[in-house]
Amino acid sequence: MNLGVPTAALAAAFLAGPALPAASARADVAAASARADAPQPSIGVGSTRLSPGRPATVTGADWPPGATVQAEVCGARALRGSADCDTLRAAVALVAADGTFRVTLIAGAPPSRCPCVIRVTAQPGASSAQLDVELAGQREAPLPSLAPAPRVDVVRTRLSGSPGLAELFGASPHRTLTVTVRNPGTTALGRAPLIVAWGTGGTADIPVSAPLTRDLPAGATRTYLVRVTLPAAAFGRYSVGGAYGPAKFSSATDVYPWGLITTAVLSALLLVYAIGVAARRRFRERPVRAGVPASDATVTAPVPPTDVELAGLRTFLARAGDEGGRTIALHTLLRHVSGQPELTDRQGLDDLVRLLAPPLPTRPGDTARAESDEPRDARSREVR
Repeated sequence: MNLGVPTAALAAAFLAGPALPAASARADVAAASARADAPQPSIGVGSTRLSPGRPATVTGADWPPGATVQAEVCGARALRGSADCDTLRAAVALVAADGTFRVTLIAGAPPSRCPCVIRVTAQPGASSAQLDVELAGQREAPLPSLAPAPRVDVVRTRLSGSPGLAELFGASPHRTLTVTVRNPGTTALGRAPLIVAWGTGGTADIPVSAPLTRDLPAGATRTYLVRVTLPAAAFGRYSVGGAYGPAKFSSATDVYPWGLITTAVLSALLLVYAIGVAARRRFRERPVRAGVPASDATVTAPVPPTDVELAGLRTFLARAGDEGGRTIALHTLLRHVSGQPELTDRQGLDDLVRLLAPPLPTRPGDTARAESDEPRDARSREVR
């Protein structure tokens, strides 16, 4: 078998594999060397002797283009950062494309004693530079020793307070935050600030007035009570947290105005009930239309009028008499007088017509004819 070509290919791949990490490592070393060889940011000032309240021009070179720089006068060589600097009179400038900037600031008295410096920092990034200066009228003091940050423990955090009657109906809820802290170190802790805030959604960002703190001796424990007032008609879970010095704490409470919720639900039910009653009443009082079953219709008895037109009544009775009837039902007469549809049965109306209609003038022949008709009518009644 001829294995020359595959063997050579495998050998080349095996030898080329380790070369990739080696090349990457060489690139990282070259980049680090280039960064080390790059010029560091520098600053300069027109005069290194400054007078409080007088302007001083600060220039810089080799700064990251587009970065924002802040220049300020600091004491104690700015060993503790901005805590030693006069941040109230700091000046801000934008670095040009060539890495330079120029800014004028007003020299002020820093919170720490000299030796003093002008400190420039860049954002974003961690570039910084400082230059020693003399500040007229300021005495020098030994540099402070940078002691380790003190430690403090939050032993207990609790929110107390039950909802009252007013809170159940939307009043502002009140809670009491209890914070217990302890100093586990061997040195006393100064008056560390107590910061408390509340908020929704797990974020406490609305500040709350907290009491002033006192020195905390080594191994001592102290409890602080903070009154927290939430907004009116608060609903849901609220977070209450803060910090005591370097230690942080948090707690939460649930607020639900059940009285207000119940009142709203009952009001909605009453509104729906009132709408239903009004709709039912309107349906019952609407006029009956043709085709509506009698069981669904509202029957109203006709009310006869107090006055009846005599001419209309005579016409009605005369028409009923023409049909050959001798009597007329009372309800038929009432329906006619009340304006209801007339009935077809009008028997006996002829007698009522004779009673109500005025007598007609008679002739001699008519009287004899009437007398001859009486026996005939009597015989017909007997036959019946």
